[in-house]
Amino acid sequence: MLAVKLHRSSKPRLVKDAFLVPIVDWQSGRVQIKAWLRWRWKDRYITLVRIPDDHPVRICFTYGNSNFIKQVVWPLEFRPMKEWPRDYVRAISEWWDAWPLPRPGDTELGGLMVNEPRLFLGRKLPDSCIKWTKDLRLLYHRPTDRKRG
Repeated sequence: MLAVKLHRSSKPRLVKDAFLVPIVDWQSGRVQIKAWLRWRWKDRYITLVRIPDDHPVRICFTYGNSNFIKQVVWPLEFRPMKEWPRDYVRAISEWWDAWPLPRPGDTELGGLMVNEPRLFLGRKLPDSCIKWTKDLRLLYHRPTDRKRG
């Protein structure tokens, strides 16, 4: 499985109990990363990592079709990635397609809303699992036009 770490320094802390955003598919992953960025405005870097199948993790999320009342799925145990049920992991990719609020007159609000999924590491992730680290400003902001004189 792939996961994204949002962090402040140029080197990510991939230690025990560090949390990452799990990426099941990029359609939902892109929405979930942007949702995290709304609240983590001090983070300057994004790192993509590959979680090995035998690495112990804990997968947590909240879901529901309301921003006020959600069901919390927050298991306490760490298990190797391969031991988590596929349906449980697949639920992470369910995303609410009505994120900005619906227009007046719309009756469909979208599908199941999985809010801020988290993947906690059970032990330190080796540096060899890091795919890349990028500066968020380069990914999500337009470059400034400079006049050359």
